[in-house]
Amino acid sequence: MRLPDGYRLVNLPRVDSTNAEALRRAAEGAPHGTVVLAAEQTAGRGRRGRSWLPAPGNLYMTVLVRPPAGHAAAQLSFVAAVALGEAMDRETDFRFKWPNDLLAGGRKIAGILIEADGEAAAVGIGVNAARTPDGVSDTAADLGGRIDAATLCARICSTFDRWYRRWLDEGFGPVRDAWLSRATGLGEVVSVRSARGTVSGRFDRLTANGAMVLVDASGIETEIAAGEVFFGRRACC
Repeated sequence: MRLPDGYRLVNLPRVDSTNAEALRRAAEGAPHGTVVLAAEQTAGRGRRGRSWLPAPGNLYMTVLVRPPAGHAAAQLSFVAAVALGEAMDRETDFRFKWPNDLLAGGRKIAGILIEADGEAAAVGIGVNAARTPDGVSDTAADLGGRIDAATLCARICSTFDRWYRRWLDEGFGPVRDAWLSRATGLGEVVSVRSARGTVSGRFDRLTANGAMVLVDASGIETEIAAGEVFFGRRACC
C-alpha cells in the first residue's frame, strides 16, 4: 500500500475503535499522518454515541491529524467528506448528506466521525465496501464497485492529504464549495432533529464552520451545528 509522504500505516487485525486507537497513539506522541486501519472493530462508534456495527470486508480507518491553531476542527468533517467522495467517485455516483455521510442511490454508503483530544484530531472513516451492517444502507459492491479495503484506504489517504493541504492553504471556502456541489437537499425543505427539538426550512447554505442554515417560510434563518436531517416526506414544514 502506497501512502502520501509523511503518512504511516498501523494495520491491525482487530481493535475496539480506530478513532480510539489513533487518539491513544496521539497521546503517546504519534505524528500527524498516522493511519490506523483495522480489519475488525469491536466497539466502533458513529455520531451521537451510536454504535458502528462490524461487517467483514468493510473499511475501518482513522487518519490522525494535528491541525495548526486557528483551524476549526468542525471543518475536518467536510474535508474528509470531499476527499472520500473523490476517492469513491470511480466506484459509484454519490451525494453528501449533512453533516458527515456519503449517500449512493439515496442510501448511506459511508460515514465520518471526527473526535479531538487536545491538539490532535482523529478523522474516522467507515465505508461499506463489501457488506451492509444495518439493512438501511448500501455497499460499493451492491452498486457495481469492486474494491478492497486496503486499496480504498490508500486512495482515501491520497485525496485526503490533497484536500487537507488545500484547506490549510486556502481555508474552508474551496472545501465548502466542493461539498455543496453534491449536497443532498440543498435548496429544498428539510427537517433537522437536534437536542433543541425539530426545525424545518429550506436548506440554504453552510456557515464558515459548516453549520446548516435553514430559512423558514417567513424568511427567518436558523443555524444548526449538529442534528439529524430528514428529507422528502419525512421533512415537515
